[in-house]
Amino acid sequence: MFKLFRFLKPKIWLIIIVFILIGAQSYSQLSLPRLMGEIVANITSPAGADNTFILRKGLEMFAYAGATIVIALATSLSVSYVGAYFGKKVRSEVFKKVLAFSPGDYDRIGTASLMTRTTNDVEMVQTIVIMGLRIMVMSPVIMAIAIVQVLRTDQQLALILAFSIPLIIITIIILFAIAMPLFKKLQIAIDEVTKVLRASLTGVRVVRAFNQEEKEQKRFAKVNQHQTNIVVKVGRTMSFASPLISIFFDLTYFAIFLFGFAIIDGTANAARLDNILVTSQYAMHIMMSFLMFSMLLINIPRAGVSARRINEVLDTKIVIKDPDNPATAPNEFYGHVRFEDVTFTFPDSEVPTLQNITFEAKPGQVTAIIGSTGSGKSSIINLIPRFYDISKGHIFVDDVDVRDYAQKDLRDKIGFVPQQALLFSGTIRDNMRFGKPDSTDDDIKVALEVAQATRFVAKKENGYDAEVSQGGKNFSGGQKQRIAIARALVKKPEIYIFDDSFSALDFKTDIRLRTALKEYTKKASVIIVAQRVSSIMDADNILVLNEGRIVGQGKHQSLLKNCKVYQEIVFSQMDESEIKRTLEIKKQVLLTEGGDE
Repeated sequence: MFKLFRFLKPKIWLIIIVFILIGAQSYSQLSLPRLMGEIVANITSPAGADNTFILRKGLEMFAYAGATIVIALATSLSVSYVGAYFGKKVRSEVFKKVLAFSPGDYDRIGTASLMTRTTNDVEMVQTIVIMGLRIMVMSPVIMAIAIVQVLRTDQQLALILAFSIPLIIITIIILFAIAMPLFKKLQIAIDEVTKVLRASLTGVRVVRAFNQEEKEQKRFAKVNQHQTNIVVKVGRTMSFASPLISIFFDLTYFAIFLFGFAIIDGTANAARLDNILVTSQYAMHIMMSFLMFSMLLINIPRAGVSARRINEVLDTKIVIKDPDNPATAPNEFYGHVRFEDVTFTFPDSEVPTLQNITFEAKPGQVTAIIGSTGSGKSSIINLIPRFYDISKGHIFVDDVDVRDYAQKDLRDKIGFVPQQALLFSGTIRDNMRFGKPDSTDDDIKVALEVAQATRFVAKKENGYDAEVSQGGKNFSGGQKQRIAIARALVKKPEIYIFDDSFSALDFKTDIRLRTALKEYTKKASVIIVAQRVSSIMDADNILVLNEGRIVGQGKHQSLLKNCKVYQEIVFSQMDESEIKRTLEIKKQVLLTEGGDE
């Protein structure tokens, strides 16, 4: 947990002020028993009460009490600010680190766990910082001053505290040792609950479609009950802390009065009344400090687990790094992609996903990639923007190895449309400007026209300012794909990558979009991953993948004659008559004027 305290360094000056304020508050607060003792001593003195003295000491007590309130308010405001700053800084650093993760890191830790660590764990550590700045400093200061004052007041009565304080310390240590493993299990249980809840809510339509509500309820109930059981164990263990300390407090308080009056011969003359009252007040402050300290210690084990989970994220070694001296692309190349004998193996796998991949994607040409499920199509395109680093070979963009680019410079060259179209909450305009914040309405209009999205966007009440719900849930699959495609087009990059991004479009819309796309991207390289043969028949170069290897490369007609795997894919989707009919329909659609649906 101490590693996270480095984020408090910019506010160290404010923390020093907090410590000074806490010291002043402790001194002011502990001055009250001393003044009370002086008043009691004056009242019970043989000479009788001195009203002037009592009034003066009473005013002093009032002044100290007022100062304690003012200082406590200033301390609370300062501590709250420091705690808020700490939480904001840690969340920002965790989020920044997570954005730099490779897909393998996401898979290793898990999205649900990352969400819990960024929210619940950070909040837990932030709470400890706020409590610690006050209690961790105030409690020892009060205890130290109070113990010194007790020793100065009456050493015989101080023996009672010498017996009770070690018992409290031993109790806290035992509870601390028992609670630590439970808190670790609790955070893991919270992760499991979050994971199951997220999966069920994300796939709620599938759950309902298959009538699996009862099964999901049982699955959630299982992890929820597991978390509840751990919470009960934690509560049962830590519930002993406050009662035990309260018992020790009551016994100590009782012993001070009992032995104060009868420590020598059982008479009240054995100890002065003011010493007994002052000692009891200091004892109360000592015990209250221990009580507050125990409250802090109760939360420390859980915060320690949370801190370790946060540090696990922050200490994760970033595999995809920028070079020390990033390269720049030569001016004479514009989006030229070249794979040379590329082999790629996932970090958690021993078997290569891709082997000896060699091809070129040239500006002004469409390169299509097709193959059976699991053949490595998406893996190829994920290597171009360096979501992963290759195991062997080279990938060049504009004659520069992608590993020699700064990641930002490389990805600025690429317009990427993922397999699952993802829209962000906000407006259509916000989503369109995601890759290019300075894009104009004219840029957006042209991109939407190319993506065949103009008609349904125009039907929205607020047009470009129409609200987009989280994940684009208020749009159909085809509409989300077209907006995602338009978002990439607005960026006007040198390389366009479409990972099966036309799968939700109907045949006619697909044809119109691809025709408009060819004109719009005529100076850029276009790489398309597709499942439907009809979508790539007119591509300039088609790569046929099988079990991570290129088994065919060329145009449709050539592959249809010479590539057995391609033949199998084609004839599994259509026969020769359907191929001819598909080509005829394409011609008819292109000759017929019409908009998007």
